[in-house]
Amino acid sequence: MSKFPKKRPCFIIASLLLLYTLVVGCSYNQTSSTSDTKDASGETLTIKLGLSSSNASYLPLFVAKEKNFFQKKGLNVEFSKVQGGVTALRGLQTGDFQIISSLPESIITGVAQGANMKIIGTLDNKSMYSIYCTSDIQRPQDLKGKVIATNRPGNGTDIQLRWWLKKNGLDPNKDVRIIEAGENSTRLQALISGQAKMTILSQPADLKAEVAGLKKLVLMRDELKHYNHNMLIANGDFVKNQPKLVKDFMAAVGEATDYIKNPENRDEVIQLLMDELKMKKEDAEKSLDFVLPALADEGKASIEGLKWAIETTKQAGILKGNVSVNQLIDKIVFQTD
Repeated sequence: MSKFPKKRPCFIIASLLLLYTLVVGCSYNQTSSTSDTKDASGETLTIKLGLSSSNASYLPLFVAKEKNFFQKKGLNVEFSKVQGGVTALRGLQTGDFQIISSLPESIITGVAQGANMKIIGTLDNKSMYSIYCTSDIQRPQDLKGKVIATNRPGNGTDIQLRWWLKKNGLDPNKDVRIIEAGENSTRLQALISGQAKMTILSQPADLKAEVAGLKKLVLMRDELKHYNHNMLIANGDFVKNQPKLVKDFMAAVGEATDYIKNPENRDEVIQLLMDELKMKKEDAEKSLDFVLPALADEGKASIEGLKWAIETTKQAGILKGNVSVNQLIDKIVFQTD
């Protein structure tokens, strides 16, 4: 999801695009108070939410909308599916969205470039990734000399994959050959077709990997103890001008998370997943059991997870200079553990 490719011409284009969106984003300060403030008639407030994918990780958002937790706070939240994290970040800057969900690494690099956005919380405070490999790989050391499929060099998915390799004694630049395979579906296909021996997958590609007979080598959260996977990011002017709306949004997400964690609501939540993601009951049950332990109470993010993301992004050579936790968050609305 990183928007900072290595090739210089692309980097220049990306920088110009970011400059444009920063300029356009300034106009948001002039319009947000009218378009997103409750008028005298008591009309429900609207928040436009950009999501770059659709999976069980977004369950608190689905439940908050379906069970009217947003509505009870006087909010009408409109979901929009966008093609990739770069598009979501651009929409956040131009005011097309007030809030998006994204991996922390994209926010860190964006803020370092001067983007006007703030982290307001997280849906989960554990990694949603798993390492999958072909059946002949028994342990990390068996990957030496093998081909590994990543998303794009430098994005959040790639950073986690390389971190895991290093943690398990493998130099990602020498001991393995890493190929760029794109999103979950194409990384999975790289394993199925024999192009690669290992990759990193999130929901719901992990379910398809199991059906294909691939092996789950490790659940990333077992080794990466502090991480905020689906962070909630708001336009900086929106946070500044409408802090109550942001707090109400996060409160609704917190209520939805409590609802999901209540065992009495399990059957209803499974049905909601089936309806929302067009899943079979068995897959919905597996998805719920996978995300449940990672859901963050009250949307509270892990500060240690943010520090980890900053440090590993810097180590990967993607982050130039320093970015502090305080630069990423707004202290008035930010929820931490």
